[in-house]
Amino acid sequence: MAGIREDYIERMIERLVAALAAILKAGKGQKTEEALDLIHQTSLSLFGMEYRMLITIDAGSVAELLGHPEKIKALAKLVSAEADLLQQRGDAVGVSHRLGHALALLQEVQRRRSTPDPEAETLIQSVRDRLE
Repeated sequence: MAGIREDYIERMIERLVAALAAILKAGKGQKTEEALDLIHQTSLSLFGMEYRMLITIDAGSVAELLGHPEKIKALAKLVSAEADLLQQRGDAVGVSHRLGHALALLQEVQRRRSTPDPEAETLIQSVRDRLE
């Protein structure tokens, strides 16, 4: 059973990496709306949930819904990618909100692990630096 779950998580991570690359490419091409649409599509594809719902409820509740720390971390990466796009638009309030949510999600990842996740720690520091 554990092998099946790990295979699922690996495939999810591969899909996330591909989606983040497409989002980054669209963002660099100044196709912000296309990139934002990709974030929404990726949320539905990876989590089976509307992105807006996942960013409007508190991180603890979202973490409970998603369950696995890798899923929570994946959402934090999507939220951080959206913050990048909002920054391109000059939406400082939106950037601050998304980064705050990403940080809270990453902290949930750490709380749910028996040992610290080095990638999550790096992401936490990156988000904190951006919030300053």
